[in-house]
Amino acid sequence: MNDLNFLRLIFELGGSFQNVNNIDLAVKANVSKASISDRTQHLSKLGLVKYTKYYGTKLTKKGLNTVIPLIQQHSLLEIWLLDKLNIPLGQVYEKASQLCENPDPLVIDRLNIYLDYPKTCPHGNIIPINCPIPEFSDSSLLSKQVTSDRYWKIINFAEDNYLFQILSNIDIQLGDQIQILNINDYDHSMVVLNLRNNIKQILPKNITKMIRVDKVTAMEKSV
Repeated sequence: MNDLNFLRLIFELGGSFQNVNNIDLAVKANVSKASISDRTQHLSKLGLVKYTKYYGTKLTKKGLNTVIPLIQQHSLLEIWLLDKLNIPLGQVYEKASQLCENPDPLVIDRLNIYLDYPKTCPHGNIIPINCPIPEFSDSSLLSKQVTSDRYWKIINFAEDNYLFQILSNIDIQLGDQIQILNINDYDHSMVVLNLRNNIKQILPKNITKMIRVDKVTAMEKSV
């Protein structure tokens, strides 16, 4: 993985506004924690990230400006693959990554014109430049919610190919309204009821921590 794509992983884990720990980066990049330490220290010397021992890594302004074109092109390619080429949703992240080794301003500009400057990718995440980069806290993760009568709306999924492969096999979609029925004390898996299809499902913690939700108002609640 080149430095630019590594910066993309940091961005996808929230590194534009918060520190990203090495364990999460190692899991996402599928490499050892020691390799992550070497890479982040290397990028720190280039001024692309700020690495703080025990706290993690955050993109600097220089790093953010460097990676934004790649994020934008990757997201636009996802939309093109899904909407125009009918590639299954579970495959668009990986295929866009294969097509997006180096960002090209002309490709970005033409895709924006062709797709009418979309604000979000198929997974609900914003497209930089087309939309301001939001700051999310852990409190919006599905894994941080508790059992209650409250309903939650899925607003986005973490950009993670493993997650998308799982979602292609279960009926959980962007915009679904769900209720948390039970949380297992042992492994923190959740039993949720999906209001769209009235199906109960068990979601492990490694999935719920990659789904962001928002409260559903009385007017939004599905009938």
